[in-house]
Amino acid sequence: MQSLWKKAVLCALILTSCLPVSAMNTTGKQPQEDPQNPVPFAAAVKKDGKWGVINDRAEVVIPMQYDKAAITLAPDNLQTRELSAASPSRWNLIEVQQGKKRGFYSREGQVIVPVSYTSRSAWMEDTVVVQTASNRNALYDINGTELAPAEYSYISPASDGMAAMKKDGKYGFLSISGNTILPQYEEVQSFADGLAPVKEHGKWGVIDKAGRTVVPSIYQETGPAYAEGLLAVKKDNRWGFIDKSGKEIIAPSYKKVQLAFQNGMAAVQDNQNLWGFVDSKGVQVITPQYKAVYTPFSEGLAGVSTVDGKGYIHPDGRLAFMADYAQLFPFHDGIAEYRTGKITPSGYYASPSVSIGIGIGIGHGHHRHHPYDLFDWWPGIGIGWPYYPWGIYEPQLSVEMHRGYIDNTGRVIVSAANDHVFPMTETGSLVLNDNRFGYVNRKGEIIAHLVYRELIPDQTAGLLLAKNEDKKWGALSLTDGTEIIPFQYSELSATHSPSIVYKQNGRYGLMTNKGLHLTAAVYDSIADSDSGLFPAEKNGQWLYLSTSGKEVIHLPDSITDARPFVQNAAAVKENGKWGLINHSGQWIASPEFDDIQILPSHGE
Repeated sequence: MQSLWKKAVLCALILTSCLPVSAMNTTGKQPQEDPQNPVPFAAAVKKDGKWGVINDRAEVVIPMQYDKAAITLAPDNLQTRELSAASPSRWNLIEVQQGKKRGFYSREGQVIVPVSYTSRSAWMEDTVVVQTASNRNALYDINGTELAPAEYSYISPASDGMAAMKKDGKYGFLSISGNTILPQYEEVQSFADGLAPVKEHGKWGVIDKAGRTVVPSIYQETGPAYAEGLLAVKKDNRWGFIDKSGKEIIAPSYKKVQLAFQNGMAAVQDNQNLWGFVDSKGVQVITPQYKAVYTPFSEGLAGVSTVDGKGYIHPDGRLAFMADYAQLFPFHDGIAEYRTGKITPSGYYASPSVSIGIGIGIGHGHHRHHPYDLFDWWPGIGIGWPYYPWGIYEPQLSVEMHRGYIDNTGRVIVSAANDHVFPMTETGSLVLNDNRFGYVNRKGEIIAHLVYRELIPDQTAGLLLAKNEDKKWGALSLTDGTEIIPFQYSELSATHSPSIVYKQNGRYGLMTNKGLHLTAAVYDSIADSDSGLFPAEKNGQWLYLSTSGKEVIHLPDSITDARPFVQNAAAVKENGKWGLINHSGQWIASPEFDDIQILPSHGE
C-alpha cells in the first residue's frame, strides 16, 4: 500500500480501447499516434550497462552510450517542480549524462545542447543556461541554437526575451532573438515590459531592449523590475515609483515601499515607521497606520499588524478581522493559510530549483544579478518582501511551524493546533493528530474524524480510502463522509481511474468507486495505470485488465513482468530482457534490453 505521505494527486484517466489478445505476434506494428501527445514516442533503453533512446519503430535515435537518459536528470525532489511549468516543446527534449557531463537531445535524435555541462538552469522561455566544469556559462534555445558561447562568468535565465550576462566584471544582456547589449553595467535587474533597470557610475537608470537609455542613471536603487507599469526607485534615501517614461508618479518620499505593485496597490512606510497603501496614481488610499504589512491585497484583504495585533484589512483600511498568528498568507478562493509557532530565522539558503545540476549552481548569491518573480512573496516577515526568481531564496526556520486555515471572515477552517495539517486541496485538507488521520472540507466541516490509522484522499474516485483501528480498509465519501465501501479489506489502492484495487484473502481484485466488484480477488498483483489498462498477474501469467475489469490482453507464459501502457506502448519482460508491445500484444521492440523506461510526453 502506497505511503500516505508520498501519495500524489492522481491525474485524470485517459481511456484506451483494445481488443482481447491471447498470444503475442513477432511482427510488430507501431503504436497509433495519440492526438493528446504533441511529441513523438520515445523510450529510454539500457543495454550492456549503457542507455540510449529508441522510437516507435525500435530505431535507435540517441546512441547507446550514456550512463543516464530521461526527460530530466534533476534531483528527484525537483523533477515535478521543473516539469510542472514546462512548455509543450520542453517535453520533446531528453537529457543524457555521460560521466559528470550532461546534454540534451530532441526525441528525433537532434543534439540540442552538447554533452558539456555540469549544471544548468530550468528551461525558461524555451532557453536554458548551462555551466561547464570551468564555471563558464552558455545559453541555448530549444531548437539547438547556441545563443551565447561558454565564455560568460554568469548568465541569468531569460526574462521578457532577455538574459542578463556578465563578462570581464561587467553586465550586459543577451537577447533570445540574437541581439546583444554589450557588458558595460555594474549591476542589472531583469527585463519586464521591454525595460530593465541598470547601474552605471554608481547610480541606477533604465534601458530598453536596444540598449537605449530610457531613464537616466540618477537613482540609488530600484525595484527588481517594472510591474503594472511602475518601477520602485530610491533617491535621497527615499522611495517612490516612476512610470515607463521615467516620470515620478509617486515622488520618492517614503522610507520603504513594497517593491512591486500588485492589484493596483503598493504598501509604503512613512517617516514614523508606519505602513499604509498607495494606488498606481500616487493617491494614498490607506493612511500609514500599521506596524507592518504581511501580505499584499488578495481577494480584497491584506494582512497587517495593528496596535492591537495582527489582522486583515479591507482596501479602504477598515479592519476585516483579527488574525493574531505567527504568519499570515494571502487568500486563494476564499481561504488563507496561517501558521503558529515561534519564528526564528536562522539564515537563508539557495534552493536548487533554478540550478538543476551536478555540483554548484549558476549565478551569484547577490540578488541583483537574477531576474525576479514579481509575485513571489514571503509570509510574515514584513515589507518590502523580496521578489527572488522561482523561490531561489527561502527563509530557513529553526523550528517547525504549524499550518492552519481561515476563511475570509476570519473563521478557523482547520486549526493549527493539530500535529500536522496537510496543504488545502479543492476538496479539503488532511489532518493528523495523535497518530490518527481525519479530513476537513473547505467549509470547515469534518468529513472524517481523527480516528483512522491511514487516510488517502482519492479525488478521481471521490473517496477517502481509510484504514480503521482493526487494520481493515474501507472507503468514505469525500463529500459527506458516509461509508461507501465496507471495512473488510486488507488493502485498498487508488488508481488514475474511478476504479479501486482491493486485496482480500491474499489476492487482488478491481472494484468500482461504489464498492461493486468488477473482478473477483484472483490476481497476484494489479498495478495502476493512467492509460485505462492495468497490468495484472494471475497464477504466474501476465495480462491487462480494462477499467471494467475485463481481461483484454493475455501475454504468453514466457512473460515474467509487465508495466503500464504509456503512449500506447508497454514494456514487458521475457527471458530476463525487456521489450515493447502495442495494444494488440505485438512486439514493437523485441526483448533485448536490460531495462526500458517509456518517456512521458506531458505532465502525466
